[in-house]
Amino acid sequence: MQTTAADAIRQRVQIRRDLPSPAERRALRLAAGLTTIEMAAAVGVSKQAVTSWENGTRSPRGVSLERYVDALRALREETAESV
Repeated sequence: MQTTAADAIRQRVQIRRDLPSPAERRALRLAAGLTTIEMAAAVGVSKQAVTSWENGTRSPRGVSLERYVDALRALREETAESV
C-alpha cells in the first residue's frame, strides 16, 4: 500500500500531538534514569539539542522529532509497565 500526501500530513500532525511538554520530556528521561547524553545518543542528536528541547528553548524537527517522540513513547510505556 502506497502512502499518500494526506497520510504523511496526518502522521506528522500525530507526531506533534504526541510530543509532551518540555517538563514532561525531562521527567520521562529522569524517571528512566537516563542522562541527556544517553538520550541524545539514542535519538542521534547532540546533548545540547536534548537540553534545549527539555528547557523549551527549541523544538525538535524532521527526523529528530520523529526519533525523539518514539524514544519518549518508549520511556512512557516503560514507566507505565513498572508502576
